[in-house]
Parts: sequence; C-alpha cells; structure tokens
Amino acid sequence: MISVLHVGQASNVPGRIALLLKKEILKDFKIRPECKVILITGTNGKSTTCGLLANILKGTGKKVMYNKSGANLLSGITTTFCRYSNILGGLNYDFIILESDEASLHLITKQIHPDIITVTNLFRDQLDRFGELDTTARLIEKGIVNNKNTTVILNADDVRVAFLKTVNKKIYFGIGTNHESRITNHESWLSDPEEATICPKCKSDLLFDYKSLAHLGNYNCTKCNLKRPNLDFSVTGFKTDNLTINFDIAYNNSKSNFFLPMIGTFNLYNALCAIALAKTISNVTQVQIQKALDSYSTIFGRGEKLIINKKNAWIYLIKNPTGTTEVLKTLIKIPNVRFLIAVNDNYADGRDVSWLWDARFDFLQNHDKNIFVSGKRAYDMALRLKYANINEGQISINENITSAINKSLKSLDTNETLYILPTYTVLLEMQRKGLCKGIMKI
Repeated sequence: MISVLHVGQASNVPGRIALLLKKEILKDFKIRPECKVILITGTNGKSTTCGLLANILKGTGKKVMYNKSGANLLSGITTTFCRYSNILGGLNYDFIILESDEASLHLITKQIHPDIITVTNLFRDQLDRFGELDTTARLIEKGIVNNKNTTVILNADDVRVAFLKTVNKKIYFGIGTNHESRITNHESWLSDPEEATICPKCKSDLLFDYKSLAHLGNYNCTKCNLKRPNLDFSVTGFKTDNLTINFDIAYNNSKSNFFLPMIGTFNLYNALCAIALAKTISNVTQVQIQKALDSYSTIFGRGEKLIINKKNAWIYLIKNPTGTTEVLKTLIKIPNVRFLIAVNDNYADGRDVSWLWDARFDFLQNHDKNIFVSGKRAYDMALRLKYANINEGQISINENITSAINKSLKSLDTNETLYILPTYTVLLEMQRKGLCKGIMKI
C-alpha cells in the first residue's frame, strides 16, 4: 500500500510489523543449504558494493536476492526477507546479499549465519548514534563473533578494519602503489578530513608510504613490526577521468584489467570489494565482471543520473566529512557543474551536523555560479559555505526541497548539469513528495 500510494518504498514498515509479531522472525525463513549468504557492512560504500556484486552474480545466470532499497536496519532486512520469500517462508535463491548497518550486524547474525561478512571501511558518521570509531569497530566485532566459521573479507588499507579482533578466516583487499595515490605530505591534501590512526598492537604512530583516500593506505608501525596485511586482491594501477576509472587487479598470481563507468576513488574501492567477493564465492570470469560493471544501474541517490524537465541532473548522497569531501573533490573537476546541497538533521541523518565543518567545502570557493542550499539545516549549510570563502551573493537559500530543485533547474544553462548533494532523509523526502515522477533514468 505504501508503494502504491507513492509515499515511500515500503522498505521498513513491513519488517517492523513482522518483528512485532515475532522478535527473531528471520530464523523462520528457509534458506536453501547451497545458498551463499553475504553481509556487507561498514561506513561508506555498502549500497554500491552490494549492487555491483548482485549485478555480477546475476550476470552468471544465478538467482540473487538483495536489499536494493538500501534499507539496512533489522526492519529493512526483515522486509527484504518477507518480500522475496514464498508463502511458506522459502527463499529459493543461489545468493542472498545484504548490506547491514554497523550497529545492526550483531542482531542479524544472531538469526542467520552468513558465509561471508565484508567490512568496507570505518569513518566518523552519525556520532550521536554510533559514538567514536572504536565503538563502531566493537559493534562489528560483536556481529562477527556470532559466526566463527564465517569468512571475513576486509579492507586492508583501513587499519581499524584490517585488525578487527576476530578468529575468522580473513581475505584482504586494497589499493597498491599507484601514481594517483596520495603522497602523505603533499600540501594539497593536508586539510582533507581523515581519522586518527594508531597501531592497534602497541598504540604507537603509524607511518604511511602513501594514502589513497583519507586514512586509507599502506602503513606500518614506527615501533613494532605491525604493517598492512598482504593483499589477496590488489589494485596495481588505475587511471581516472571525469567519468570513468580504468584499473588493474592482481589476485591468485594473475592480473585483470577493468573499466568502471563511475567516478571517484571511493567507487574504485567499492568495485574492488565487489570483485573480491565475486571471485571468492563463484567462478565468475573477467568478461562477466566487465559486463556487469558496464550495465550496473546505481540505486537511488548513489551517483544516479537523471533527466528532470529535460535538464541533466545527478544525485550523490552525502553523510559524513570524508564521503562529502571525496564527492566534491571529484565533481569540481567536471566542466559546467552546478550544485544544490540539501541537509536535514533527522535521526537517520544524524542530529549533529557539525560534520559539515570538517568537509572540504572550500573546494567550491572558485566556483563562479550560484550554489543552492536546502533542507532543514539550509542556513547552517549556507553559513558553512560563507566560512569556506564563498561569496554570500552566490548562495541561494530555500528550505523547501521541491522549490529548491525547481529553481536550481531553471537557472541552468543548456550545457550545464545540476549535481544534487542531499543527506539521507532529503532523498526520502524527494521520493515521498513525488519529485521522481516524470524523471527518466538513463
């Protein structure tokens, strides 16, 4: 009914009702013994990695179930199980892929037993809900410890992820040395947000040979012998432009080249993680992977291209300092870009919007067109832009997202593209208000 009335995706409410009827209802669903269950958790990249992996496996002719809506709390995953099961609770699939909220992981793994758990990365996100990163890491460990026979696939470039305290079999992925990787003392990167990292063994400082993104890179301890684990899946080289990434992956003494029609180092990590998962759980070929990368359609708000009233627009979800910085860093290089930034402070966004002050909005200071801001915290966003040395006359404030989208689209020249950067509940609001009606996805 929720979907029929176009007031949402019905991605959580059915699950909430089911959980009221039975607290651990996931145990009652019948998963085929030969079915592989994969859980993907971490701060950034869950939805894209989940979608890429699903597309790869579908391309091999397998039946795949996944929570495409991105609803990753226990209620959302319960909804997914209800939606895709038969009347007897049977799930007739070869692969079940679920992105999981970090704090919900232990609730899910108490009820279902995954073959693989993947952790993408850990960044500050919704501090009022998660607390600091060490707390988030402990929540993930709590979810993994429920299943000691589960294989864990970890981002070795993130020291907190690489050295999670588990006894499980581990497989590591990461980005090897590359000319586009970040040199740690390069002045253009010194102000980028990154998490404090220390040696998990002796608590001394870590020394980085290079960093690929924020605090992700190749590290070793200055005091003890701890270093980044050896990579089972390694990006050995990559080149990027305004629209694509061309990269090489080494694994099992072989190397394959791939082309990704997406932008940003963050999406390179997502693709690497998805390929590592696919290769671990199936006999997928390089050709099948490439076809899946070519045909992948992003989920709502994660780098999604749209046509609205015959105008070009993209939507990129923003939710924390590092993710926002990487999006801005990538988009500002594209010619003829315009921006609409929409910020809410609802529970699912995080009540604390102080993270706006850690994101690199100064990347926009040479942008000579109007920047539109919207959402409940539009004035906070406008103030942040002012302190990023953006002319006040360029900042257009409109708290109503419908009106803001309409006005920003009307201001576009024929050769310009609007990039909408919303927080999570702004995305939901856009959907609920029917702002996606008449929009044709490309």
